[in-house]
Amino acid sequence: MTAPPETFGRTVTPVRPLPGLSRGYSRFVNLAKRILPAAAIALLLLLAAWPRIEDAIEHVHIALPHLDLREAKDLRMVNARYSGIDKLNRPYVITAEVARQNPKADDLVSLEGPKGDLTTANGGWFEVTAYTGLYQPQTQLLDLFGAVQLYQDKGNEFHTDSAHVNMEAGTAEGEDPVDGQGPFGHITSEGFRMLDNGDTIIFTGKSHLFLRQHNKEQK
Repeated sequence: MTAPPETFGRTVTPVRPLPGLSRGYSRFVNLAKRILPAAAIALLLLLAAWPRIEDAIEHVHIALPHLDLREAKDLRMVNARYSGIDKLNRPYVITAEVARQNPKADDLVSLEGPKGDLTTANGGWFEVTAYTGLYQPQTQLLDLFGAVQLYQDKGNEFHTDSAHVNMEAGTAEGEDPVDGQGPFGHITSEGFRMLDNGDTIIFTGKSHLFLRQHNKEQK
């Protein structure tokens, strides 16, 4: 046997590569030999075609959706509902099919299909509806326009073209002609005033009342 070589008086043992590491390194080298030439060819093709690609990109325009800033400021609520309590702690509710916040006035809401429900002092109810309206939540003022209809639980109903309602005070008034009917009969007037959430209604201007006759019960 040949003695191991000595270097500076020490014995050096040759290092052999691990079998697994050698096989992995060989696979990596073989894979690199295939990928690197393919990547170089792809890069050359991209450089050659780049002028055409750049020209095509410049001619492509994506149509962005147009945003109307006026619509962005138009805050709309569907099936809106406002509720509160008047000065006598009686609840009321205002609903609308659509409510829009005025962008120029924070305390002004336009209503479509508004409806107001109030509770009377004796526990009854009073309801008012209209085609459109304006509501001021802070002051609790409601202005109604077009096909204004007022209903009482007593069976009375009144029709007019406009009305101004103070929800907190439980009052309402209007200066347009009024046409009303109920168990009492039929009435027309040039205006009206409502007090106590509908418990008292005063007809103003020239008024005409046609009372309905009631037959006395036979004993």
